[in-house]
Amino acid sequence: MFKSKRRKLALALVATAVVSMLAACGGGADAPPMPVQATVASPDPTLAPTAAPPQVVPTVVPTVVPTVVPTVVPTVVPTVVPTVAPTATPEPSAVFDEFGFSLVLDRGAYLTSLPGNTATQGMVQLEYSGVNVILSWVPINGVTNQGLVSGTFAMLQDSQPGLTLETVSEADISVGLEPALVLGFKSIGAGNTIVGGGLIGAWNCLDEQISFTMTVTGEDAAVVQLRFTRLVDNFSCAAV
Repeated sequence: MFKSKRRKLALALVATAVVSMLAACGGGADAPPMPVQATVASPDPTLAPTAAPPQVVPTVVPTVVPTVVPTVVPTVVPTVVPTVAPTATPEPSAVFDEFGFSLVLDRGAYLTSLPGNTATQGMVQLEYSGVNVILSWVPINGVTNQGLVSGTFAMLQDSQPGLTLETVSEADISVGLEPALVLGFKSIGAGNTIVGGGLIGAWNCLDEQISFTMTVTGEDAAVVQLRFTRLVDNFSCAAV
């Protein structure tokens, strides 16, 4: 405690001495005060703009050009070439010549000879690719081609009471070296509908003194004409 009082006393003496020194240096009460230099605050410096930085021109971002995806070119799958199945050797054309004349039959023609046929008189029937054929023969005995055709046409009409037969054509032809007559007709059914037709041909084989009549009927006129012409061309008055 005693030391504290002594320290306070020393501090007081020092303070008194400092004041006395300041008063002596002042030189009196009228001494002008020392000018105080005012510090002028400079305005806030602005940053001088520098040249604008060059704009970065964006480069075009290259897009990835898609490459064409190659498609797999399909190869032609070889198909197994079918081998042609061997067919049976076709039978040669048959020749019917049992009664003094001959008739070459194409494949597909089926002939039926009626019982009692002879070289001077008889009848055969054929089924021939869409047509029906009747070939008959009798002794000449002065019978004309016109008479044979007319008589055969009348018998056909009588045998088919449900149909009406109308003649549509008549023409002279040749069978081999013999003159012949051909009559064309159509078959008319119910409702005046054409249901078929046919051809009747007649000729005489003078050397054999036999008269022949051939009747070909069917639904298709073109097929009838084709089959009739084929049969007549394949007929001969003499046996092969």
